[in-house]
Amino acid sequence: MKILAPITLLFIFSSPSHADQTSHQEAAQSVLDATFAQDVIPQAMYQLKASYAHLVKDLPLKKDHREIETKYREQAFELANKRLNWERIQPEFISLYTSTYNEQELKDIAAFYRSETGKKYLKNMPTTLRQSSQLVQAEMRNIQGEFKQIITQLELASGIEKSHTPSQSTSGHQH
Repeated sequence: MKILAPITLLFIFSSPSHADQTSHQEAAQSVLDATFAQDVIPQAMYQLKASYAHLVKDLPLKKDHREIETKYREQAFELANKRLNWERIQPEFISLYTSTYNEQELKDIAAFYRSETGKKYLKNMPTTLRQSSQLVQAEMRNIQGEFKQIITQLELASGIEKSHTPSQSTSGHQH
């Protein structure tokens, strides 16, 4: 009886944490569902197939190699399907989300993505991210152009000739 009491207490006190963990994981699953996270798998598979095609395109394969290439392509895609599928990846997503956000935050995130604003955000996010990236890249090109002007000013101010490079003269003497 004395042994049974601690085991009973352990069970009683561990149950709420298991229930809390389960509801935390359910909240993470709710975010995954609301954000259509499983849709990343077909997109990733498409990219992997394109990557495979890119890797083999320069091989000097002849017409009589088609059968063997098909065999190896199927092997590669079977590997990809086995390793990159939602059933395998989903628990890792849930673990990532539960380690990053508490249960209430996950509930709030899921609620946002289920709202009209959240749905609009998800719908427009790829375009917005692409356009944001283009804006940053354009600004970086402009800044690099200005860097070149500043370096030209540095060369003029220091008397360095633009055609002079350190590899042309290692001792300071010209040959």
